[in-house]
Amino acid sequence: MASEEIGGGSGAGVLLTAAACVGGAERVAGLAGTGLAGTGLAGTGLEGEALAGEALAGEALAESNSNGIGVQATAVQAAAAPESPPVAAPPADPKPVAAPDPAPQQPSAKLDSTSASSKPAPPPRVSNPPSSDERVKASPLARKIAEQNQVDLRGITGSGPNGRILRHDVEQASVRQPQTAPPSSHPTQAPTVMRSSTLPPGSNQNAGTLTPLSKMRETIAKRMQESVNQAPHFYSTTSIDMGAVVELRETLKIQADFKGLSINHFIIKAAAYALQRESTVNGAMKDGQCYAPAQINIGIITAIEDGLLIPVIREVDNLSLRDLLFEAKAAVERARAGRPNSSDLMGGTFSISNMGMFDVENFTAIINPGQGAVLAVSATREEPVVKAGQVVVAKRMKVTLSVDHRIIDGLMAARWLGFFKAALEQPTLMFV
Repeated sequence: MASEEIGGGSGAGVLLTAAACVGGAERVAGLAGTGLAGTGLAGTGLEGEALAGEALAGEALAESNSNGIGVQATAVQAAAAPESPPVAAPPADPKPVAAPDPAPQQPSAKLDSTSASSKPAPPPRVSNPPSSDERVKASPLARKIAEQNQVDLRGITGSGPNGRILRHDVEQASVRQPQTAPPSSHPTQAPTVMRSSTLPPGSNQNAGTLTPLSKMRETIAKRMQESVNQAPHFYSTTSIDMGAVVELRETLKIQADFKGLSINHFIIKAAAYALQRESTVNGAMKDGQCYAPAQINIGIITAIEDGLLIPVIREVDNLSLRDLLFEAKAAVERARAGRPNSSDLMGGTFSISNMGMFDVENFTAIINPGQGAVLAVSATREEPVVKAGQVVVAKRMKVTLSVDHRIIDGLMAARWLGFFKAALEQPTLMFV
């Protein structure tokens, strides 16, 4: 067997090693020639040295056959031997001869290890361990309050997500536990300790308080949010001359049957009059369809101590003014006393919110879910107006109609307001 190494590709030397070789110089010469041809060194000026090496290698191998001892010969030693002068290299062929493709060489494990070891290893990352305060999960506001009150966050169990310490956790801890300052990097500065008695439980000097919603307020919040999210509101406002209604009320309220008669009762009756003539405003969106109720049931939005109630007056279009006064008064009184009937708060098809008694000039109302419109009534005020070319003082009232634009268009809202305005400016229309 024979092996060969050609070092560095510089052509400085060729090492031929023969081990347990049987054969003559011709065989070795063939092996050496084959190895030299495989290295692609032809035409580089080393051919003479290689040929001399072949002759010396042949002699060495012949001697090794007789002695059984391996001989090493190098091309550099052959070139220096006096017995075989260097042979001149033949002239290069003008046409370059392509050398055969060298056999694929397996990467040397030695080289890989050397190259890997030559690359300096990246320095290890050095991260400072977080301080004890950084390990505690707390909101920025909680940290600020803890710092002000000298409260150690490490002794607090947070009530927030994943045990995060919140503001009220620190406030409660500031009352329960003695307030001592955490370890400081500046021991020469004495911390200022605040007395816990200056902070009442559940409050802070720079913070407000949270109060849970009542059941009624939760219901109101849910229904109002539902209405705003689902019903696209559309608003129309008009101003009404209330002079004729004011005079009629002054005439009727002195009678026993109309005791307690107010402007609001005329407004309810006028709304029913307009709903009879523009019934689309009495409708609602239900299950993706337009729902037309068989009755006109008007709800009166009534303020109570902790929210709102809407007692409903049924079939207002069929009630006389006297009956309307009785039904409305009884329903509102039950609502304000907190004892409404089960039927008082159900079945409304239209609602009225009157803030005229609070001197509100103008506002808009949110539609009650399950209905298609709501009327916002403002205060009746004396204003200068032009009548027959003369500037006179008149009693005017503004109203704003909010409608669900999915089923009620602007034209429908305008027509309804026209009927409503006519009924109040000419009250006899409501009673014929």
